[in-house]
Order: sequence, then structure tokens, then C-alpha cells
Amino acid sequence: MDDLHITIEPERIVTPTLILRSWSAEDAQGAFEIYGDPRTAKAIGRRQPVRDLAEMRELLGDWDLQSSQSPVPQGLWAVEAADDGQLLGGATLLPFSPRDPQLVMGWHLRPVARGHGVAGQIGHALAHQAFLADDVDEVFVATPAQNAGSLAVAKRLGMTVVDDFDWAHRGVRLEVLRMGRADLHKIRPGISLDYSYDPDGLDDW
Repeated sequence: MDDLHITIEPERIVTPTLILRSWSAEDAQGAFEIYGDPRTAKAIGRRQPVRDLAEMRELLGDWDLQSSQSPVPQGLWAVEAADDGQLLGGATLLPFSPRDPQLVMGWHLRPVARGHGVAGQIGHALAHQAFLADDVDEVFVATPAQNAGSLAVAKRLGMTVVDDFDWAHRGVRLEVLRMGRADLHKIRPGISLDYSYDPDGLDDW
């Protein structure tokens, strides 16, 4: 691994403690703990939680297909612990919309994985993935203001608030934060120059 401990491979992204890889049907139970939770569904802007394991498996298949058909560096990944393979959550790096093609990164964690700095590591890994493409010079986080956990993680990553983006999702205005290519190597993984790293108690999604 390089000095920032991120390795980009053709089929996965590897950090010292995490592996971002393709979704599979075997992930359905763990994924349902995330996407079947009404609080998570609300926080990430889904119309409703996933109803059951059958719907979850179908959705995972759709995500895997979408990811495989998306151009690099875009994708949707399952996130597992590198030491024991436990599914911890999901990660996305996708355009905000057809009209606004800027890349937005996101993370969604199982309850057991929240509050331990996992989201910060995912964000750092996704930023490396984004800047793998020569034509990508910035990456964003966009989330409702009430999603304080994701906003805190983005700020710990060194991202700065963007005031001139009028982005909304289903009528809810989103808070938007930005990281430029030059910002990536100014910080330690998950820790910004302005925010101390103290993940205990953070309800990060």
C-alpha cells in the first residue's frame, strides 16, 4: 500500500482495516439491517425502508449491475472488515443527477459499525477512487442538514461547505461539502486540520 494506506484494485478498494467490494446476494441479511431501518432510509433520502430480504436481494443485484456498468471511478460497494470479512456497510460514488454530474460520495453503516471511525475511512478511500480519474478534480458530500453524522465525517475529512449549490432531494434542501484533488494529501485519513478525530458517540451513516 502507499503511504496513505489505500490500494485501488480492479475489483476492490483496500484500506488497512476495510475492503470495498461488489455487492452479492449473500450480503442481504447484513444489508437489510441498514436499508430496512426507517431511520437510515430517512437519513439517506429513500422513500421507504427495504421491506424484506427478497427485496433486499433484488436491490443488491440492481446495485451490482449498475456498478459494473458505470464508468470508472463511479461505483457502489459493500464494505467489509479486512480482518474477519464482516459486512459493515455500503459505499457509493455516483453523479448527483443527470443535470448535475458532479461526483458525490456516500456511506451507510450497520448499527454495530457506527461511531468507530469507519465512515471516515470509507470517505478517504472513495476520495482516492474519485481522483483516480484524470478528469475529476473535486468530489462532494450532499446530505440533509439533520444528518449530523455525515456532515461531521465530511468535515473531519477536510471537506468545506459549498454555498452556491442549490441541490435538493425530494424537496429537501441538501448541505453540500467539497474536497478538491489538492486537498486529499493535506490530511491524515479521516482527520481534518480543523476537526479533532473523536468518533465516539457519532451516529454516522
